[in-house]
Amino acid sequence: MTPTRRLSGICCQIPTRPHSGICCRIPTRVFSYAICLFALAAISALTQAQPSVRSPYLQNPGAAVGYVDSCARFWFSAYDPVAGGFYTNIDRQGYVITAWGTNKNMISQSRDAYGFVRGFMMTGNQQHLLYARRALDFMYRTAWDSAYGGWYPEVNKNGLALNTGADKSAFDQHYALLGPAAMVEATDDSLDRSWLLRGVQHNEDKYWDSRPLYFGYYDHTRYDGSVPDGKSFNATVDAITTHVLHLYLMTGEASYKARLLQIADNMVNRLAASSRTQAIGFIENYTSLWMEDYAQTMTIMGHVLKTAWCLARVYTIQPDTSYLGSAERLVDMVLAKGYDTQNGGPYKDYTRTTGQMLMWGQKDTAKAWWQMEQAVTAGLLLYDITGKPKYLKMADETLDFFMKYFVDHTYGEVYENRTKYGAQIWDTNKGGTGKAGYHSTELGYYVYLYGNLLLNRQPATLYYSFAPLNRQRVLRLSPLAMKSDGYRISSVSLAGGSYSSFDGASRLLTIPAGVGGIFAVTFAPATPNSVAGSRENLPVSIRLDQNFPNPFNGSTVIQFQLPVSGTVHLEIYDVLGARIAMPVAGELGAGEHSIVWDGRTSDGRPVASGMYIYRLTASDGVGNQAISTRTMAYMR
Repeated sequence: MTPTRRLSGICCQIPTRPHSGICCRIPTRVFSYAICLFALAAISALTQAQPSVRSPYLQNPGAAVGYVDSCARFWFSAYDPVAGGFYTNIDRQGYVITAWGTNKNMISQSRDAYGFVRGFMMTGNQQHLLYARRALDFMYRTAWDSAYGGWYPEVNKNGLALNTGADKSAFDQHYALLGPAAMVEATDDSLDRSWLLRGVQHNEDKYWDSRPLYFGYYDHTRYDGSVPDGKSFNATVDAITTHVLHLYLMTGEASYKARLLQIADNMVNRLAASSRTQAIGFIENYTSLWMEDYAQTMTIMGHVLKTAWCLARVYTIQPDTSYLGSAERLVDMVLAKGYDTQNGGPYKDYTRTTGQMLMWGQKDTAKAWWQMEQAVTAGLLLYDITGKPKYLKMADETLDFFMKYFVDHTYGEVYENRTKYGAQIWDTNKGGTGKAGYHSTELGYYVYLYGNLLLNRQPATLYYSFAPLNRQRVLRLSPLAMKSDGYRISSVSLAGGSYSSFDGASRLLTIPAGVGGIFAVTFAPATPNSVAGSRENLPVSIRLDQNFPNPFNGSTVIQFQLPVSGTVHLEIYDVLGARIAMPVAGELGAGEHSIVWDGRTSDGRPVASGMYIYRLTASDGVGNQAISTRTMAYMR
């Protein structure tokens, strides 16, 4: 037997095959050296699996704490110490622009309150909560319509409601709930919860269209809540970002989840589906019957990205492949048609029917602060879900551009618009009817949380202020605004001491009667050593989308996705179960497909007005036949 050459006086034995009785003898030093090489290779593989980022705020998400604190503090100077409330029109340095008027928009109060709440949650400084309370108390006291319900959009300097006979919009009614919802999340305050629920009930009573074929929020009503009319992006998507998603995550109530999924279905079957017939973007304004409003042709890249971000968040709650597929398709469209690939960040506005960019009288292309945020948040979340580097790249280069050129490093906060190259465009004012303390702080908040918990897989600490009550309470904390088992509570402190009454995995904080104060809650990834993007691709099944338009007159588009090639049948039935048409019958390849049905039977006769059923039959990719069915309405 040939002797083993020894580099040391000791050898170890390892099996040559698992569970076999055959071993080989390897010198200990060689074995140790091999283990080191294996460890280095593993570390290198993990490092390569996580694409590098150039934004310092993604390299070190803790830097977002100072950014959010600065943005929130900027709005302190907008406070009116005499009459209360926060002025709307604010210049670069933080002073009211009296030439623009001293009125106070209701949305400014809600958005500023949101920013102050996030400032507190990220720093623990209670001064932010004091200003949030001032904004909300003023809004509760002056902007609620005690006669007909709902919120007035604007009050004067002294709090007197203006234009009380004007229409009320779902946009205003949704955004009124943004600040109260954030305050309830951070403080569990009963006053804010009562106003939040009052506003929610008004929206459900006056704005929700419960008709099965046309469900969704109306775009506007008369001043008294009558004559609801229209549907829109704002009435749909803004409901998720302002309150519906947060209410479901805080309470777990089935009614909120049901409403959330209905809204998501409209985002897929109305907004995203319409993109297939547009040169860019999607249809943003509709009639009450979800028919296209032909007079409104503008599409906004920020709206497209915001829809994708919301669909990705809903996907974490209900893993419907149509939600994720639509989110990816929308972002991919922006990257292909409405994105600055040279400098980073989405452009602003387009004519959806022609694909032409709207220049608004400017020679250079422009970008907007809030639209940049949507590219960052949508990109980071989609990267975490799919592991596709293109989404991280979008988020990274957009954030890098934003922090370099949108942030005012002299006076704080961010500019509203910048050119393609980051130069000034229009003016340098910071506050107006469309801008307050919301999007800038929301961006920093999610960069801090997504950057730490999702991207870098490291802990993040937030602060909560819960006053003592005479009863015990159990609070569910979901700061990522998505349903995920991927992060947990790792530790809690109260008044500087350790606090142990929490369930880390469920993120439940138990507060006994008589206990309260400032809670510092540290969240950590459930699997801190995992790497974003290393997971396998999600399983793909057949997907049948809602036809668009629906209801339709003339023709409609039916889109579907196949995981594998095979025989496919797309059939159309009347309500009695008789097959009237079969637009597809034959072999098709894997991927996305779309067909146009002209509303005629197989023998060329036009169908009558009414409900119809369309059914897709195809291979599911694992050897079975899968069937997916939807309904549509034809109106002659």
